[in-house]
Amino acid sequence: MVKINLAWLYAITKYGYPPPMSDVFKALNDAKRLGFKYIELEVYGERNLRDFEANKDKLREVLGSLGLEVVNLAGIFPEIVSLKPSVRNKGIELMRRVADLATYFDSELIQTDTFYPPIKFVGEPPYKSAITFGRKYRAIVEEGFLWTEFWSNLVDSMRKIAVIAEDRGLRFAIEPRIGETISNSDAMLRLMEAVNVDCFGAVLDTGHLHAAKELLALSVEKLGNKIFYVHISDNDGRDNYHWAPGRGTIDWEGVFRGLKRHKFNGPIAIDVGGPDLLEHLDEEVMRAKRFVENMIKKYNF
Repeated sequence: MVKINLAWLYAITKYGYPPPMSDVFKALNDAKRLGFKYIELEVYGERNLRDFEANKDKLREVLGSLGLEVVNLAGIFPEIVSLKPSVRNKGIELMRRVADLATYFDSELIQTDTFYPPIKFVGEPPYKSAITFGRKYRAIVEEGFLWTEFWSNLVDSMRKIAVIAEDRGLRFAIEPRIGETISNSDAMLRLMEAVNVDCFGAVLDTGHLHAAKELLALSVEKLGNKIFYVHISDNDGRDNYHWAPGRGTIDWEGVFRGLKRHKFNGPIAIDVGGPDLLEHLDEEVMRAKRFVENMIKKYNF
């Protein structure tokens, strides 16, 4: 059954990144107020993970009292792509703890990103504190960096995390994001082929892929039944905004026809937010939610 959930971008937009634990509880109440039955959670860094672990009993209690179910728990740890084995192993261990937490919350899915390689940035790197668009980034590939070594380590990390997920009966998904190691559908296909674990798949993030100039109907065909999760947002195809569907230029009919053809039955997240929407965030989220509900009815998911 396709479930519509509220993505964590709502909490990030409203409360900062990562939201303090007191605001995490506010975000849960927001989801209930907006009419959601399902929600995505995200932890960023070990300190934030410890906060979630320390409050897991209260979180589960509040989730139950609100009638909310967790469908995805994202763990955001750049350590997993480090070239240093000790740092990389720490990142994998943090993802193991995320998988245990996901199991505790009865989530069906865990997620992470692929970040950017350990290259030098002049100025601020992408995604340092939150999702920020429209900035110029300058990168320097230093002497000694070997793409083949980095790729091999990335595949190894993802395979190990996939096995952790598989052992717990979870799915594990990667979100292609602009500026990161895996930034498009073809790179995602290459990574899935290299990892070669059944529970490892993709997040179809419509906003990121559209801003990367992908034809989304074709993206769905490429990823097919390895799409485990969908993030729904719209933009103008130039800037990576996260608007409600219909405000931008995404071919939504093509997206939903493809998802139907490949018998998609995972969660669909309303991934709407960003600083440009802060003043009317609830309205934009509800507009997106109604749009997805109508498309699900139209295509009889």
